[in-house]
Amino acid sequence: MQPHGSISIMTRCCRAAVLAIAPWIMTIPAWAADPFRSGTQARPISDQTEAVFEAIFRDGHYRKGKDLLPAALQSDRREPLTLTLAAGIAYLDQDWETYRQFSEQTLRAAQNLGDRDPLRSNLYQAVGHFLLAAYEISDAGAGPFLGASAALLRVQQMFRFLDQAEAIDANDPELNLIRGYIEWGVANNIGFFDSEAAVQRLQNRAAPTYLSYRGTALAYRDSNQLPLALTAVDRALGAAPHNPELLYLKAQILRMSGNYENSRSYLDRALAQRDQLPSEVVREMLAASQEIDAIVERQ
Repeated sequence: MQPHGSISIMTRCCRAAVLAIAPWIMTIPAWAADPFRSGTQARPISDQTEAVFEAIFRDGHYRKGKDLLPAALQSDRREPLTLTLAAGIAYLDQDWETYRQFSEQTLRAAQNLGDRDPLRSNLYQAVGHFLLAAYEISDAGAGPFLGASAALLRVQQMFRFLDQAEAIDANDPELNLIRGYIEWGVANNIGFFDSEAAVQRLQNRAAPTYLSYRGTALAYRDSNQLPLALTAVDRALGAAPHNPELLYLKAQILRMSGNYENSRSYLDRALAQRDQLPSEVVREMLAASQEIDAIVERQ
């Protein structure tokens, strides 16, 4: 059964947040492997979890990230970022029972942070509710129609927890990365948020660069501000030059700009790494390749 209308919007927003996402008050040792912060602001995230995060988001290597996940879960089982990454991988595999379990564990781990780290406790309670909203409207949950009301309630809770996290530290890079992607997804689908506000959040207050500028490029692409989108994706590629999803994003922007030759070049570079990408992304890239070929033949 396919979702329609506002339910379809909810499905797309939840998916964007899940894909997207896979994103501390105490004094933490400098060796903490925090992909968002450094120095005394870094949180005690393990090297194993950082390796999964970077494999997926910096390198665009989902197979490697999946292979590294068991070691991260063993070392960081109570870290909500680790559990969110596990939920995201299960989502891509369409393993809905595992996805539900890791989504619930994300929510519990966030609640357990409590007074130790109230910002991240609120942030990942928001993430947990949004992950579970996606489950509610899946065929494994109540479905896109019957699950819509429960999903909307969870989204309302998500925004409440995001607001509480922002009240603690509006400049936190992890918060702004996750909230920026969520607001971009909502703005792109229903226009409830100003996409420019999401861009400012991602550009100025989010980290790491390869994700913040990727989100910025997506927002500019979707608002047809193509020169700004191209600048942003080049900034992202400067930090992650071999990421096939960033190469594909640049190919999309070049195609929209009418630069089909360069678009095809970047698309071919991305397709050369297809083995490390989710099958859905590869299908989309192959379809884009056929579209470019058809356009060039008509010229």
